[in-house]
Amino acid sequence: MPLPAGEVRLDSGMLQHKKDSALNGFRFPEVSMVFSPARALAGVFFLLCAACGGGAGQAGPTNGGGPGPGPNGPGSAAEEPAIAVRAGTVEREPISALYSTSATLRADRSATVIARTRGVVQSLAVEEGDTVVAGQPLAYLEDDEQRIAAARAVTTAETAARERERLSGLYEQGLVSVDEIEKSRRDAEDAAHALELAQLQLARTVIQAPIAGVVVTRHLDVGATVSDGTPVYDLADLQPLYADVTIPERHVIRLQPGQEVQLTADSTGASAAGRIERIAPSVDPETGTVKVTVAVEGNSGLRPGAFVRVGIVTDTHEDALVVPRKALVAEGRRWILYRIADDGTTVEQLEVKLGFESGDRVEITGSLNTEAPLEAGDAIVVAGAPALSDGARIDVVAEDNETPPPAAPEQGA
Repeated sequence: MPLPAGEVRLDSGMLQHKKDSALNGFRFPEVSMVFSPARALAGVFFLLCAACGGGAGQAGPTNGGGPGPGPNGPGSAAEEPAIAVRAGTVEREPISALYSTSATLRADRSATVIARTRGVVQSLAVEEGDTVVAGQPLAYLEDDEQRIAAARAVTTAETAARERERLSGLYEQGLVSVDEIEKSRRDAEDAAHALELAQLQLARTVIQAPIAGVVVTRHLDVGATVSDGTPVYDLADLQPLYADVTIPERHVIRLQPGQEVQLTADSTGASAAGRIERIAPSVDPETGTVKVTVAVEGNSGLRPGAFVRVGIVTDTHEDALVVPRKALVAEGRRWILYRIADDGTTVEQLEVKLGFESGDRVEITGSLNTEAPLEAGDAIVVAGAPALSDGARIDVVAEDNETPPPAAPEQGA
């Protein structure tokens, strides 16, 4: 029978050795076959697979073909590595609830010092930031004109006074009329008033502080011309500073004058302690809030006009269980805390309820789904908690400034 193109008929005797030979337990039967390159490659692949399978079968176990205790068997699974964490303890301490709001600081008293007469600024006695007392000279104006006017007024007043005395003597002698003596009296009084006015104008060439405080702004330089009403300085009494805040009525019932308040400057971060000075007796019907005035005394470093954040204590729990905020992990609407087991190598996951918060401290008001509630002194994870799960293995590491606990001595040492 003719063969297709590319195929060759081989006799089995051409492939069989005189002596029996085997390849992986297989013997070539003495049959005729039709050879093609594709079939040859398929046959070689089949033989190689058979050889591999046979080897695996010879090396496999004889107890039913199940996996043995080799490196990949179930008895050799690698133990989960411990997670490095830092530990802390649950503390029992007072903690307060803060109502936070904001306000702008203001001075209780402030004044713009103005010139009260016409003149040219001759010299300045203070600069911005200087502290002054009431009546202290702040600036001097050129006073030549006022001095001359005052001197003329003195002469006129003295002349009028002498003329009145002379006419009074003549009047007693009956030598002058009543009208003449009355005119001399009026002239003397007018001259005295003119003298007082001239002296006042001279005194106003020295610009003085109307209140005690700090120089906030200087408006003029030496040589500037001023007239009555020209601003020269801005003064403010910075002791104390005040902040007006509005508090919801439900919180005001817990406040009282003299209560301490914490203020923090929004721009610099500087903080200062204040106190409630007064509480308005009425409620704003539109907002339902009450105006509370906070006073900041002492060298607070704060300035009038500064924007500050105000924290007012509205309630305090004196004996609360408190943990660092970083120890808590949020899972949806749940808060999770990890308590370290007595062996120090595993953790227990606790769902907890939170109370007051103050800075980085949070109150724990209860723990759920546990037979042993959280107590003061319990060891907890404070760093590394997000990577944990219930029962996870941990390795507690010391803080950078702490000395690690000494290792336990080896047996027989």
